[in-house]
Amino acid sequence: MYDVHAVVTPKGQMKTAIEHTFLFADLVGYTALTERVGDDAAADVAVAFQAAAAHLAEQCGCEVIKSLGDAVMIHSDDAARVVALALRLRRELADEGWCPELRMGVHSGSAVERGGDWYGATVNVAARVADAAGAGEILLSLTTRERIARAGVKIADRGARSFKNVKAPLALFAAAA
Repeated sequence: MYDVHAVVTPKGQMKTAIEHTFLFADLVGYTALTERVGDDAAADVAVAFQAAAAHLAEQCGCEVIKSLGDAVMIHSDDAARVVALALRLRRELADEGWCPELRMGVHSGSAVERGGDWYGATVNVAARVADAAGAGEILLSLTTRERIARAGVKIADRGARSFKNVKAPLALFAAAA
């Protein structure tokens, strides 16, 4: 039998949840791409996307936490940096020609880190917001929008949406350059 508290929080060490921002970005139409060009070529596109995301994330002061097939999970403690990164990803990868459109979602709130990965409702909601985004769209939660109010990003209201296992509908906004 494992003692969860002994594994998660070493004796005498206090873990504190503070504000973080998470971006999930994935390639739109990746399954269709694999059908069109084959698994090898599609995998090359996914790996190139992951490398580009890691390069731009580093330039923006963000960190790629993990790659999930044709998607990436990115973290920063600065919401404006994350949104700036999302805008750069969309703009710069669209100019490349080889990269399908991206679907991105950003949410801010508390989360906890364990073993190099992040956990908590904020992470889960960020992934759900990304799933709700259309091709080429960067959706932000209200929490994130409030944190970038002075960042000079144009915002369009996308209304409220309900998400599985989230108590209340979330107000969503699309970010534009």
